[in-house]
Amino acid sequence: MGKNQKDETIKEILEEDQIEIRSGGKKKSCLARTLIFFIVLAVIFFGFIYVQQFLLDLEAKAIVSAARTATALVNEPSIKNDPVSDKKLFDTAGSDGQPTPTETPTPDPAIVRTATIAAQLTSVAEFQKTVTKSP
Repeated sequence: MGKNQKDETIKEILEEDQIEIRSGGKKKSCLARTLIFFIVLAVIFFGFIYVQQFLLDLEAKAIVSAARTATALVNEPSIKNDPVSDKKLFDTAGSDGQPTPTETPTPDPAIVRTATIAAQLTSVAEFQKTVTKSP
């Protein structure tokens, strides 16, 4: 009888464990899965917002830097902003009394490069705006 009672007790314990696993395990698992899903979804969402803000910040810095570069010559009193005077200056010490043009070097070669690139980009933009009759 001792063996029978122990076997029945073990069977009852195993049945109770199976019932608990069936009923309680799925609810915890479903809740945990849902919670993890929402956490991952929130991390992805806020990560996307962070990346967008970072890219917008870089773009804003680029715009501010471009504006500062464009107005840098205006604020410097030693450089004239007249395009004619930047290219050539006229000397009055000509042999026949006519003024002779002389070229003046620019203080910074980066200014020349920036102006050249700006002119090229402007001409490309104007070209892209032209409308052709046939595609």
